[in-house]
Amino acid sequence: MKKYILYTFALVLTGLTATAQIDRTQMPASGPTPEVNLGDAEEFTLKNGLTVLVVNNTKLPSVTFSLNLNNPAAFEGDKAGVQSLTGALLGKETMKTSKNDFSEQVDFLGARVNVNPNGGFGFCLSKYKEEVFSLFAEAALMPKFTQEELDFEKEQLLENIKNGESSAAAIAGNVRSALAYGKDHAAGEIVTEETINNVTLADVEAFYKSRFKPSRGYMVFTGDIKAKEAKKLLKKYMGDWEAGEATMPKYPATSDVAVTEINFVDVPNAVQTELAIMNMVPLKMKDKDYHAALIANYIFGGGFGSYLNMNLREANGYTYGARSSVRTSRDFDATFMATTKVRNAVTDSAVVESLKEMKRIRTTKVDAETLKNAKAKFLGSFILESEDKAVVARRTINIKTNDLPVDFYKNFIADINAVSQDDIQRIANKYFKIDQSRIVLVGKATDVLEGVENITWEGKKIPVKYFDKDANPTKKPSTIAIPDGVSAKTVMASYIKAIGGKDAATKVKSLAFVGEAEIQGQKLQMESKNTSKNQSLMLLSMGGQALQKTVFNKTEGYTLARGQKTDNTPEQNKRAMLGATPFPELNGSDATLEGIEAVNGKNAYVLATGDVKNYYDVATGLKIKSSVTMSQGGQSLTVGTTYSDYKTVNGVKVPHGVSMAMGPQELKFALTKVMVNEGVTDADFE
Repeated sequence: MKKYILYTFALVLTGLTATAQIDRTQMPASGPTPEVNLGDAEEFTLKNGLTVLVVNNTKLPSVTFSLNLNNPAAFEGDKAGVQSLTGALLGKETMKTSKNDFSEQVDFLGARVNVNPNGGFGFCLSKYKEEVFSLFAEAALMPKFTQEELDFEKEQLLENIKNGESSAAAIAGNVRSALAYGKDHAAGEIVTEETINNVTLADVEAFYKSRFKPSRGYMVFTGDIKAKEAKKLLKKYMGDWEAGEATMPKYPATSDVAVTEINFVDVPNAVQTELAIMNMVPLKMKDKDYHAALIANYIFGGGFGSYLNMNLREANGYTYGARSSVRTSRDFDATFMATTKVRNAVTDSAVVESLKEMKRIRTTKVDAETLKNAKAKFLGSFILESEDKAVVARRTINIKTNDLPVDFYKNFIADINAVSQDDIQRIANKYFKIDQSRIVLVGKATDVLEGVENITWEGKKIPVKYFDKDANPTKKPSTIAIPDGVSAKTVMASYIKAIGGKDAATKVKSLAFVGEAEIQGQKLQMESKNTSKNQSLMLLSMGGQALQKTVFNKTEGYTLARGQKTDNTPEQNKRAMLGATPFPELNGSDATLEGIEAVNGKNAYVLATGDVKNYYDVATGLKIKSSVTMSQGGQSLTVGTTYSDYKTVNGVKVPHGVSMAMGPQELKFALTKVMVNEGVTDADFE
């Protein structure tokens, strides 16, 4: 016992002595700067053009392989979403193995396997490398695309799109890219319900075949594997992969706005504003500005202690966080973007404070201590990431695909440390374009628009332009607040009550209109019929000659014009079904209440279902307008119909004045006959 006490006492004294020798008032001296070494890669090229790099590292008994086909960004056009759907189907089922069996084999080996139209990756214990690589090769080169899986993935993607229709964050993501690049650019196009429904199984197969080609690509193996083993695996499991490469498209030119402007998108249910300040940057990883741009961005908005975050979050409490990024791109210009989410009440203030911080980093030289700390924190993350084999593989490929010097990452730390105070100011003035920025605001107009329209910078009001959720220019949204308790359901109920009540509306089995309008001195006749059985007819004729006939019969329809019959697309059938019955409001719908707008001098509630909108007079409850937005010839086109002069026919009020507007042209029909429960047969819809 005594011996134990003496031993313990000695340990305590030793500890006290050691503690006493440490001067805690001095910061410990830094150790030597670590060197990032990707490892010596053994390189060889297959007959099909695929370049293979093998970095042997036996620290851990595992292997990572990464395939980058080095494809250019794809423009998907009217089939936007085909890339996402192709990626969702890849890696699930193959010509040899069912979906469930494939997943079970990967899980049993404790591995990860992913395949997408632009490459893929795998990870496993080194003792299972052949089994896992064989599964990866099978998934990559022998995929099985089925209609059942495509339908399932379409349903998932459409559900995501539907959920995003009322999400300010999702809308902001789409709009920012579309405004920066244009919707005719691979980086700016928007995936919609219509483009998803355009995608067929043949489209998926064609997209895979056009993209999954090896000749421009790179395969990197890292970990417990030798070049000889990698060659053997590739020869055995990918030896039949034929040469080829994806077509390089020609991308539309991009440009910044002439002067800084606000682009506003109204989302009536938004509880906060999505704010972004953005401009284009012609920056590539191989540029001499690259390292300085990374640190300039980190100081401005890239780190927690950045100018932007310290102002908006810490000093003013406008947000939980604000960040910025400066991106690079090989094939077209990239973007600089500062983003945050702020309370509605401080939207205008947050814009001004963000601009102040942009001006600060452009006009006031960053102090030496701030620069030193920014470099240290930035490099700390960089060095920590360097231990990840997947990161090592990605960096190895970056050197090849971005035409970087072989010692790019070896010198990375030194290049970051070489960034000066002058470099930061120069970069900020070159890439953070305070005078040519888009300030994209997505939020609730009734709460924020008044303040937004009065934002002043450098003594001038910033001009405001308005866009819809698909980045199309639109008119200024209403700033009239929706009264408490009003919803899409109550608006539809008020309409039914206004036309005579539910009992009267339910008795209407058919509704028909006959009218006449004048166009260029000639009479245009219109005949419209709807039934409670989801049937509709619209016939336009002149001088007894049919010009256009549109028919929908319960589930599908067609258009007949100039003797040519065109069947409806699935999207057109869905749109037709929404309005086929005399009073769709009777059945309710998944419409959303978007706000209140002025229609011909009257305030109206706006209910939206997809690309169809209906407008209901706030005072009377009656429907006074409907509109549908569609794509035609690559352009967005809105067709509107207004209703007036309601009169009672067989117990229900129906409009006797109908006007149709398409762009600047308006047709005003004088109705000569309105029929309820007469003048309609099933033969009308054949």
